[in-house]
Amino acid sequence: MSRVDDFYKSLKEATEHQTRCSKAWLVSNDVIFVECKERAEIELEDAKEDMQLSEKLVAEVNYFATIINTANIKSISKEARDWYSQSQNDNPRNVSVALIVNSFYTRIIANFFLGFKNSRTEMKIFNEKDVAIEWLYEQLDFNASFGG
Repeated sequence: MSRVDDFYKSLKEATEHQTRCSKAWLVSNDVIFVECKERAEIELEDAKEDMQLSEKLVAEVNYFATIINTANIKSISKEARDWYSQSQNDNPRNVSVALIVNSFYTRIIANFFLGFKNSRTEMKIFNEKDVAIEWLYEQLDFNASFGG
């Protein structure tokens, strides 16, 4: 079974958690999968709620990676973008972030995250979820090979 297949199998078994603007799952104890809700309009308070949920999900995990499916986002405030970017950068346990996009608009949003300077978290944009999953596991393997 491939890692992508393992991911989907584990996702089916994982518990779904919700915030006002997103759904999240802890998959295989080392990947947070986040899916924005349909037509989500994300403000600063939503970003804070999302990051609190993420921290709760990985409270007992040493290192993890994050996949965020941005396809359903309607809008995201500058304050929320800044909060997400800073929170990702402040968490050394978050090895990498894969941002999945499906339109020019969501690619622009994702590029705001990539533009965050001096980030210790590896970030990359993908059009395909399966490719993002493969990359994420490569990042986790790379981190583990260096004692992470």
